[in-house]
Amino acid sequence: MPATPAARLRVLLARPGLVRALVPHDAFTARVVEQAGAEMLFLGGFGAAASAHGLPDLGLLSAGEMAECVRRITGRVSIPLIADGDTGHGNGSSVAWTVRQFERAGAAGILLEDQLEPKRCGHFAGKQVVPVSTMLDRLHAALDARRDRDFVILARTDARGSEGLDSAIDRANRYAETGVDLGFIEAPQSIEELIRIAREVPLPQLANMLPGGVTPLLPLAELERIGFKVAVDPTSTLALTGFAVRAFAQAWLGDGLPVGDAGRLSFDEIKAVVGVGEVQGWGSAPAWRSPAAVAHARLLLDSFARIVGRELLPRGGSAEAEARRLHDASVVVVSHGTEVDPLLNYGNEAALKLWEMPWAMLVGTPSRLTAEPVHRDERARLLERTTRQGFVDDYAGVRISRSGKRFRIEQAIVWNVLDGEGRIHGQAATFDRWTRLLAGPVG
Repeated sequence: MPATPAARLRVLLARPGLVRALVPHDAFTARVVEQAGAEMLFLGGFGAAASAHGLPDLGLLSAGEMAECVRRITGRVSIPLIADGDTGHGNGSSVAWTVRQFERAGAAGILLEDQLEPKRCGHFAGKQVVPVSTMLDRLHAALDARRDRDFVILARTDARGSEGLDSAIDRANRYAETGVDLGFIEAPQSIEELIRIAREVPLPQLANMLPGGVTPLLPLAELERIGFKVAVDPTSTLALTGFAVRAFAQAWLGDGLPVGDAGRLSFDEIKAVVGVGEVQGWGSAPAWRSPAAVAHARLLLDSFARIVGRELLPRGGSAEAEARRLHDASVVVVSHGTEVDPLLNYGNEAALKLWEMPWAMLVGTPSRLTAEPVHRDERARLLERTTRQGFVDDYAGVRISRSGKRFRIEQAIVWNVLDGEGRIHGQAATFDRWTRLLAGPVG
């Protein structure tokens, strides 16, 4: 997996098909949707203003307040997030400052719009837009300000409501000429208009599926067929939270009956969402730093170099420094031993996140359980081929996490873990490309 959130976002956007982005309104809902399998987040101004202050999306949040919302979320998730930058909060210098604040806060991209300040929610009446030249200045300022060339700039126009669709499409095309990465025409009013946008704007487009808004709600498969690249529903996590909390409050204040487990997370599930086990381990010596784990990391790095003929990671420093580098690497590294039913004996941080297991759970798990039953024969053939050849560097296959999320890995390298005297200690795998899959049979 690429190292930065922006680079990971670009991998998603380069992939065929529609990216189904989720729109959390705070760090808790971001954790929930990530654990449900979301690959991309969008932080909208509506949810952020309502969650942080109980206020509407009328341009009241400053760039600094929005950056703090971004920081709280990106500090607790690993998937990329695009954040709503409104108008950029002022002139070109303000736009540049907003971009840099969002970058430092961990965002992978920013949305900038052509509304006149103070801006309004895209589906509110009375919106006004600035001249095209003003928006072009905003976009150029944003493109020049980003420190990471992978940081994504999304250009939005709200001209449909005040100037009509033809003007909105013309603006979107003018904005595309600046070199921005994504486009967004807000509030089209029919399926025909959505089709025209996808056909007439030569830039990947975002579709806003707002329940109760002016744009018709289409199945995501239909949006993909039309040609949209990203779809969001900007208010549903907020709306569903409000609905459930209100129902609970009315029941509690009414009959005062105990609330059952139906329709709510269990306490254990809440603890899993917020990472109780993870946080309880903060401050204690991490598992990767134990003498056995440090020695195993050195064995993995040495055997990879010896068998594959190149270094897995840059080498140098103490054994512990190299062990830390391997643990923190953006690539997944996992290994198992030589038992009759081989047990996992190492997983770096990327592997632990992908399989959704803490170190104490992953180490000692039979490695066959990382694949569904229907894929285990194919996995066994891979390991046999690795044993014969020493390593393979072209493996692709489906794996499954602890919670049942399926993903397909690509271009994995699998190698025999041998020490300097030729003794085999098991097998290991590394890869940096995987794709989440929709749920399917596991039998």
